[in-house]
Amino acid sequence: MKKTGIILVLLILGMVLPVGTWYGPSINLGPGADTTRCLALADFDKDGFTDIVAGNHGGQNVIYFGDGDGTFDTRQSALATAVEAPLELTQAIVACDVNNDTWDDIVVGNDQQSNLIYMNDQDGTFDTIYYTFSTGSDWTFALAADDVNGDTLVDLAVGNLGQLNYVYLNDGSGNPYDIPANAIPFGVDMNGDTLLDLLYTWDLVFAYMNGDSNLDLVEANHQTFNYVYIGDGTGNFGTAYGFGLSNEFTHSVAVGDLNGDTISDVVEGNYQGQNRAYLGTGTGSMGASYNFGTVDDRTHAVALADVDGDTNLDVVVADGGDVNEINTVYFGDGDGTFGSVYDMRTGDTSWDVKFGYFNGDASIDIAVANVGQNYVYLDMDMGFDDIATLFDTNTFFVAGDNAYCTDVLGSAKIAFGLGQGGASENPEGRTDEILTATEHDTGNLIPVGGPAINPVADEFGSAFAITYDYQAGVSFTIFAHGHSIVLDLTQYPNEDICIVYLSPHNSRNVMLVWGYGWQGTYAGSAFVGDPNNWTAYQGFHMLLIRWTDSNADGLVQMGEITVEDSL
Repeated sequence: MKKTGIILVLLILGMVLPVGTWYGPSINLGPGADTTRCLALADFDKDGFTDIVAGNHGGQNVIYFGDGDGTFDTRQSALATAVEAPLELTQAIVACDVNNDTWDDIVVGNDQQSNLIYMNDQDGTFDTIYYTFSTGSDWTFALAADDVNGDTLVDLAVGNLGQLNYVYLNDGSGNPYDIPANAIPFGVDMNGDTLLDLLYTWDLVFAYMNGDSNLDLVEANHQTFNYVYIGDGTGNFGTAYGFGLSNEFTHSVAVGDLNGDTISDVVEGNYQGQNRAYLGTGTGSMGASYNFGTVDDRTHAVALADVDGDTNLDVVVADGGDVNEINTVYFGDGDGTFGSVYDMRTGDTSWDVKFGYFNGDASIDIAVANVGQNYVYLDMDMGFDDIATLFDTNTFFVAGDNAYCTDVLGSAKIAFGLGQGGASENPEGRTDEILTATEHDTGNLIPVGGPAINPVADEFGSAFAITYDYQAGVSFTIFAHGHSIVLDLTQYPNEDICIVYLSPHNSRNVMLVWGYGWQGTYAGSAFVGDPNNWTAYQGFHMLLIRWTDSNADGLVQMGEITVEDSL
């Protein structure tokens, strides 16, 4: 296809998702039966790979040790003690070096149980020493760890529901948080009775909010204002600046410089209400705010990172709680607003989300805590310019057993392009019924033809979170990761649509090519079969294609094919 024939219709707020930024299929983390409320990341065994500790509510807390390739091995270290084992009611968890031995320890905040510190045995296991702190009746939902008084020891901030919040100063020996005088309450007096009021705190973050060298504390609250507390460098947090709305259910906050002015800003994730970004003023107070996402998101967690490498911070939102929702990455515009979106897996009940590096590349990955199956998502860097290499050997075209002959002809188009592009072996052709189990499980696959006639396309469409909506006689819509393309069925067969989707799956590569009708599938096959188009869409892994029979001859020609959206 000539480049002049490519039409990019920018569907999502007038923008296209940055090239090369997308997350592959979910990788299971854990058995799928946990109620995980929180995650913490660290290299607990010092093998150079990031590990994940999962805090479970009503079950065993577990460490998953990273293998450096995005997977986590079955050597799981269970966190349990004689105090609460094996059913801790964990709501918050942090990894930090409590005793300055250079090995990360684990601090657990529990709901109506003792909070616990698990000391690393200097090999990644935690079965020798543990300590309790606070009381067994605390409803701890938030933890933050840092050195707040400049003595090089890690101190803790603890946020509770309906109870006082405390900063615990580390005394440097034995149980580091067991001296009552080192437990300093913080909060606000909203009713003027000179007493700190009891808040419902869901999240805490240490950050520098007012430009001095003392750590401050950002607090997310349930059904009252959120606060920034200004630290004095001794462990006391006095002056408080409120932000947000008094009726919001803020469950998470994240801090970073959203607009490049070197002043810390705050993103709040609301379980009931609009998610917002607040720009800091440099004094600790918040200034302008910007909404993002939908007003009915039920957000439990937010996290900030530069996902797409444009130097602007992006935010990932974990939604769910009591209902299944879509988790989403919102891409920052560099001024405090968020524009483009990338939807991740649908139908999860998510409680926490963390950015981390799990597979040894420079792209940042995501871990999500769910009720049920936890997931890891790897930031992928493969694109259409790689397909000759990705499908160089052990590749199989797969058509439906009752497929149109044009699906086979489309496969031939792609095979010719792979040969032109340098693939060393010609892919073999299969139908879904003669594809062997070994070929299915280990081969690189190119399913051609839509879900209605190709079960393999249906299988991988589900794996890649591709869905469609069919309204008989009215419309057919394909959805993928916040992108969509619609076919007006009154225009069919003079118009058709197609999705081409490239992704890894279980250590092999898959490329789906399917449309509503045979014309759409053939148009997608013809387009991706031209190596010139691989270069035009370098770094992209999804194309939403429209074919229009502009000369009314009933045939699919390259000049009639346009790319309407890409990712």
